[in-house]
Amino acid sequence: MLMRRTPSRCLPAALLVLFAAGSGVAAAAPAAGDVTAATVETRRVEVKRLKVDGPDRPSLVFLKENRVFLRAELDRLRQLVKVTRDDRGDLLDPRLLRLREMAAEVAAARDTLGDAEAALAARHRLESVAEIVGLEAQLDLMETLLAAQEERLTAIEADYLGEQRTALVVVVGGFAGRPAPEAVVLAEGDRSWRVAFTAPQRLALEQGGIAQVHHEHVEPRTHAFGLTFEGEDWVQAPPVVVSVETPRDRLTFLEIDLGGTSAGDAAGAPVAVVWQR
Repeated sequence: MLMRRTPSRCLPAALLVLFAAGSGVAAAAPAAGDVTAATVETRRVEVKRLKVDGPDRPSLVFLKENRVFLRAELDRLRQLVKVTRDDRGDLLDPRLLRLREMAAEVAAARDTLGDAEAALAARHRLESVAEIVGLEAQLDLMETLLAAQEERLTAIEADYLGEQRTALVVVVGGFAGRPAPEAVVLAEGDRSWRVAFTAPQRLALEQGGIAQVHHEHVEPRTHAFGLTFEGEDWVQAPPVVVSVETPRDRLTFLEIDLGGTSAGDAAGAPVAVVWQR
């Protein structure tokens, strides 16, 4: 039976066989010549890596090698920076001192001006804020007043516009065939109304027409009106007093016929015609 060996395992065995064969030949040679056996010399060879000795601290080596040069340069530097002083001194130029003082004054003025500008800007901002607050307060007050006025108007509208229906209309006429007055003044208590007539209106009155002198809502009661006239032909005319009763929720018309009243006639009495709708 044959056994196969791998090359890695056969190589040491082959070397061992060759070494044994060489030893046998060397040992057999003296025997062949009948010579006394000689001593075998053995030599031992050691293989080591070459160790390169280098400095551990190159900087220290550099300084040590160049210490003479470095000392010379340091001594030279000390000689260069050596300062010699004595009691004598030169006077400084006063202009240089003044320039230094002026520079300090300019810097201080700049700081003062900057602080003043910042304070002014802050004051303007505060004033603006105060003005805005004042405007807002005024707007709030106006809104409050408008709301109160709206409530009052609503109450008045509910009391008068929705329910008040009593009204009075006063008309005058009876100037046919004679000059009409330039104006009529209608008075009731402390109130009075002046109604001026234009030229076309006076012409219409002189031709028998009538003119409205009063129209408004009134209280349902008895009203007494006084009429006075203005114009060249009506200076001496006496006032005319007319009373009228105004029923509630009715429109009352009062027509005053001044046919019996003239400029110099104090005894004439007007005629009042009243009707309602």
